[in-house]
Amino acid sequence: MTSHASPPRFVHSTPQSSRCSGPSGAVLAIDLGTSHVKAALIGADGTMAAEAHTPLSTTRGPDGLMHQQVEDWGRAVRDVIEQCLAATAGMAPCSSDDDAVLAAPSSSPPQLAAIAVTGQMQDLILLGEDSRPTHPVVLYSDTHAAAEHAALTVTNPTWLPQVAVTPPPGPDSLPPKILHVTRHVPDAMAASATALFSAAGWVAHALTNVRVCDRLTASTTGFFDPRTDDWIPLRSPEGTALVPAHLRLPRLVDPGVVGHVTAQAARTFDVPAGTPVVMALGDAGSATDGMVGSVPGSAYLHLGTTGWVAFIDPTLASDLPLPAETGEHPQHHRLVHPAGHLAIARLPAAGEALEHARRDLLELTDPHSPDAHAYAEAALTRADAAGLAYAEVVSHVADDVAALLDRLGARPSRLPATGGVVRSPMVRQILEQAVGVPVDLLSDAEAGLVSCARVAFDALGVEHAIAPLDGR
Repeated sequence: MTSHASPPRFVHSTPQSSRCSGPSGAVLAIDLGTSHVKAALIGADGTMAAEAHTPLSTTRGPDGLMHQQVEDWGRAVRDVIEQCLAATAGMAPCSSDDDAVLAAPSSSPPQLAAIAVTGQMQDLILLGEDSRPTHPVVLYSDTHAAAEHAALTVTNPTWLPQVAVTPPPGPDSLPPKILHVTRHVPDAMAASATALFSAAGWVAHALTNVRVCDRLTASTTGFFDPRTDDWIPLRSPEGTALVPAHLRLPRLVDPGVVGHVTAQAARTFDVPAGTPVVMALGDAGSATDGMVGSVPGSAYLHLGTTGWVAFIDPTLASDLPLPAETGEHPQHHRLVHPAGHLAIARLPAAGEALEHARRDLLELTDPHSPDAHAYAEAALTRADAAGLAYAEVVSHVADDVAALLDRLGARPSRLPATGGVVRSPMVRQILEQAVGVPVDLLSDAEAGLVSCARVAFDALGVEHAIAPLDGR
């Protein structure tokens, strides 16, 4: 595969008053996550004409097994599409003279400008020649290939020192998962013709029959080298290629149009044949773009039951030093991004520390309920022992956030924040004292779906007024 001589880039258009200057209709944005499939119809003026979500189930087994079923994905995707289109069945697409994407009443569903997809990353999805699954989806969180991971590190001693975009790949990375299926379910591997590595990749394949993986998602797999812009060739412990010759891997792409809805997919999902299908960034990238955009230097904080800082670093992922060169593995994800790389660093103990503090210090049995938030807020204004002890825990978390921003080299003039914990004005005040800049609360709107619409209208060359949540 040809390497990029210069970084792939997408540039979001500056939000303007909406007008139809390309394909008419709204974008159907789909986010296939772990617990739900979510969808929305979003017009170029930023109006969300319809929303839908359908839950997904996960099979959990011994030793870290985590599986889902492609058939469940398909049913859920059909369901959210049906809900969104049914909700707007009385609306019609705009013409070139209209000021709104969805305008006059009509007896048919609105025309779609595009279908844009994002979703969970680092999955192993195996399909036969007929595109039917040959094995359950092995989720990103599945860690039951520990023996295969150990064997691959011995067989391929240069593998881990070659990965600069994530911490050292573990049993949840894709190579051990591939080897595990090869060893334990050989018939499934033998029957497989295609491997896909993300939920969005599967939706795009189901709609267009293409095999693609966005580069940001590829960076999470422990299987991608941005320097060569290709999958890392690994050997199995048996001395053969890890990826069998008959198994086709996805083509690497940047955000944009990857194909059009086929006639068969149109019948399956009840969407117009020929509709452009846009691959957005994987869920971490879409969430960041929907929150704060994709300009280098953008950053935001999430602090809820878990915590992390996301920062768009202008350094190209292909220019990052390898562990083989530095002798040190990265401590956080540094994912390929059109504007450089997306640094995501977790605050592993933040959510747990605050939860324990609420339970133990404030004696709250349900530390995440609205009543608990209100009680914890009041406690931060009190000078009693429990309130002071809780404030000290919050201060330690705030210091961790400041240290993390420092480690990432992030110097924001203000820090947008999301999550249940930062809804507290007192928590935000303590954070501001630690990080030295204003901390602004973002809305809880679906950032990934917002990003899908932004990317889709940009890819189609349609002017739009869809700003990141931070710009609203």
